[in-house]
Amino acid sequence: MTRHGKIPDWYNKDSKHYDTFNEDTSNSRTTNNTIEKILRKYRVKTVLDLTCGTGSQIFWLAKRGYQVTGSDISPGMLKIAKRKGLIEKSHIRLLQGDMRTIKIGTFDAVITIFNAIGHLTKSGFEKTIRNIHKNLNDGGIYVFDIFNLSYFMHNNNITQLSIEWVRNAGKTKLREIQHSIIEKNGVLVSYTTQYTQEGSKQLKRSNTVQTLQLYTARELRDMLTRNGFKILSQHAIDGTTFSEKKTERIVTVAQKD
Repeated sequence: MTRHGKIPDWYNKDSKHYDTFNEDTSNSRTTNNTIEKILRKYRVKTVLDLTCGTGSQIFWLAKRGYQVTGSDISPGMLKIAKRKGLIEKSHIRLLQGDMRTIKIGTFDAVITIFNAIGHLTKSGFEKTIRNIHKNLNDGGIYVFDIFNLSYFMHNNNITQLSIEWVRNAGKTKLREIQHSIIEKNGVLVSYTTQYTQEGSKQLKRSNTVQTLQLYTARELRDMLTRNGFKILSQHAIDGTTFSEKKTERIVTVAQKD
């Protein structure tokens, strides 16, 4: 399957209900705690989130004293983040931009969380790595996560991504059903059917196909090393020791060489 390459459009369409399905409190808290522990360990003060989405990481980190800047390619997601910023009375700088090319300044750390790099082709990710290098202070760190290809290719673990969610967002009822496969080139293909009903209005159904480029831990290390980084650590999203066959999401910490 050819990767559709319409990520901004997909997220713009999905942005209204994105938090309803994706901002699970316990999962977000685990992820954000892990990110903050890493930043604290390396004495980070300034952070650039190049894929900030609706703001899960940026608001968490800002409340804990970090100087944060957020960027995202999707205007729809940024609109929600800006609305949250008004509620939070936050003064976080938010910009629209492509993580492959945007140049904002230099920071102690750059982050791209929740499989963000998977939306890129492999060459697009390498371009992003080089751009992140330019947005980091000397010795700065890049922290990101991605689904572990080795895990999902092992023991039929791909079935762990089959979901059926039911949520309520105000007067809107939402139901989402998804199943996924992995192609030979390491691309995860997810087929999703979403049902939406606002109040007593007619039920609406939509079908989408989303793709993510997955990587092994070794592939990530090789790509970072040849683009000006040294690897500091790789572990699970909860901070536990990385296991090639047991870790679902790899967190990689790399330092600008």
